[in-house]
Amino acid sequence: MEHMHIIKSVQTSLKILTCFSSGSPVLGVTEIARQLRLTKSTTSRILSTLEQTRFVAKIADGQKYRLGSKIAELAGVFLSGHAWRTVAIPHMRALRDATGETVTLFAMDGDHRICLEGCESAQELRPSFSVGGRYPLHAGSAGKLLLAYVSPEDRKRVLARAGLAGYTSQTITRVDDLERALAEIRRKGYAVSHQERAAFLSSVSAPIRDFRGDVMAAVCVYGPSVRFTGRKVAAFTRLARAAGMTISQEIGFGCESARTRVSKGKT
Repeated sequence: MEHMHIIKSVQTSLKILTCFSSGSPVLGVTEIARQLRLTKSTTSRILSTLEQTRFVAKIADGQKYRLGSKIAELAGVFLSGHAWRTVAIPHMRALRDATGETVTLFAMDGDHRICLEGCESAQELRPSFSVGGRYPLHAGSAGKLLLAYVSPEDRKRVLARAGLAGYTSQTITRVDDLERALAEIRRKGYAVSHQERAAFLSSVSAPIRDFRGDVMAAVCVYGPSVRFTGRKVAAFTRLARAAGMTISQEIGFGCESARTRVSKGKT
C-alpha cells in the first residue's frame, strides 16, 4: 500500500512539472491545484519538496514558482546525447541563409518528434519554434519523414498510442492515407507539408542518416505558405536534401554498407 502511495506521489510530482510551459513559465499553487484538480495543501507540499531538490524555484515575490536549475541540468544531459547536433548547426545556418526561411532539426521522441535545434529566419513574417518542444508525427513534413522510416511494426504501435488528431483541414487523419503518403516519402527521399499542423505554414524536410544509414533526424525548412510556391518548394527541397546529406556524411554516413542499405530501400 505504501509502495502504491509513493508511485502516486511521484506521478503527481511529474504532472506538476509538466504544468510549466513556454506559455506559462510562472505558476502559483492555486493555478496548479486547479489545473490538476488537487488540493492546495497537496500541491503546496509537493512544490516544497520539488523546491528542496531544485526542480522548481520560487520567484522574487515568494508566491509563485518557476522551473528550477535541476531541470536545466537534466536538459543538458539529454542534449549531450545528441551532441552530433553541433555538427548540424553550421549547415542549418547556411540552409537558413540560402532559403531565407526558418530551419529546424527534429528527432523522434516516443510517440512524438522533438525540436533539437533551430535557426530563425530574418524575415519579419516568420514562424516561431521551441527547442525541446514536442510535436505530432503525422502532421508536418519532419514528423512524416521520421515516421516513414520507422519499421511497420513500430509505426503501428506509435499510431495506436498517439492517434491521428486533426489540426487543420489538411491534416491526414486516416491510416491508409498516411501509409500511402509515407510510401511516397520513402520513394522520393523527402517530405513536404502544406498547412497540415498549422494553418498558413508549409515545410519541406530531408533525412539525416547515421553511420549505418538509418534515418536519425530530419532537417526542416518551414515558413508561411504564401512563400512556399511550387518553384520555391523545389529549390528548398533540393537545398534541404543537400544539407541533410552533408550533415549525414560528417557524422559518419558514407560507408559502403550504409549506402548499399539505402539504395536497396532497407531504411
